[in-house]
Amino acid sequence: MTKKKIVRSLGVFAAAAGLVALSNPAYAAGDVYKGTGWRIITSRGIQSLSPDPYVIRVVKLNASATKLTATQTKKAEAELRAQLKDTAAQLTSLTGTKFTLASGYHPEQKACSTTPRHTITVGLKYRPFTPGNKPGMSQAFPCSASGNKSAWGGWIWVDSEYWKPGDYAIGSTRISNLVSHEVGHAVGLDHANADGSDADHTVDPFECVTNSYKDTPVMCSPNGGHARGKGGSDTRAVKYAGKYTKWDIAGLEALKANFSR
Repeated sequence: MTKKKIVRSLGVFAAAAGLVALSNPAYAAGDVYKGTGWRIITSRGIQSLSPDPYVIRVVKLNASATKLTATQTKKAEAELRAQLKDTAAQLTSLTGTKFTLASGYHPEQKACSTTPRHTITVGLKYRPFTPGNKPGMSQAFPCSASGNKSAWGGWIWVDSEYWKPGDYAIGSTRISNLVSHEVGHAVGLDHANADGSDADHTVDPFECVTNSYKDTPVMCSPNGGHARGKGGSDTRAVKYAGKYTKWDIAGLEALKANFSR
C-alpha cells in the first residue's frame, strides 16, 4: 500500500438530524464515492480513510452546557463512552485502521486548523445544532487532509437532552445508533438518504434503502440502524443497536480502498 502525504485543511461538515444539500468536488480517478445505501462526504474534502490510527476523545461534561443533573450526567457519560468504545472496535474490525477510545477528558475542538491529526473529539451540549439550536439534533464537524483527501478527524456535539426527561429524551437503542452515525460522519460517511419508491424527486427524512428486516443504514438521516424502518422489530433493533449495517460497511470499505488508489 502506498502511504499518502497528510496535509491539514479547513474543511468542515455540519451533520445532524436534518438533510444537508451538498455539491461535490472533482473525483480522483479510480475512487468510488457512492453506492446503494452509502455515500462519502466528498463535498467537504473527504475521499478516503487513512490506515494510520485514530483516537476518539471525550470532553468533560459541563452542567451549564448540558443542563443535566449529576445523576443524568453520570448516566450520559457512561452510555456515551460505552457506545464510543463499541463503535471504535467496529471501525477497527471493519476497516483495518485502528480506532481507540482515550481515557480521561480532553479539550473541545473548534477549528480544523487546530484539531490534532486523526483525533475525533466528542462532547455533550444542550441543543448544539447550529444554526437554530433545534431540539433533538446532534452535529458532527469532520475535517479533511487536503493532501490526500483522507479523513483528518474533527469533533462531535451530541444533544444532551436525550438524557433529560421532559425535553427530547430517547432510548438507549437510538442513542447507540446516533453515536455511530455521528462518528460515521467524522470518518467520511455522508447521509444515506435517497429518493425512494415514491419517486417524487425529493429526498425526505428516513427515506433510505431497506430490507425485509426493516433495516436502514445507520447513516440514514435523522437516525437509522437495524430495524429502524417502519414496522421494524424492537428485538432486532436492541440486539444490533449501534452496529453498522451492510450498507454502512460498504461505504467504510470504499473509504479504505480509496486511500490506496
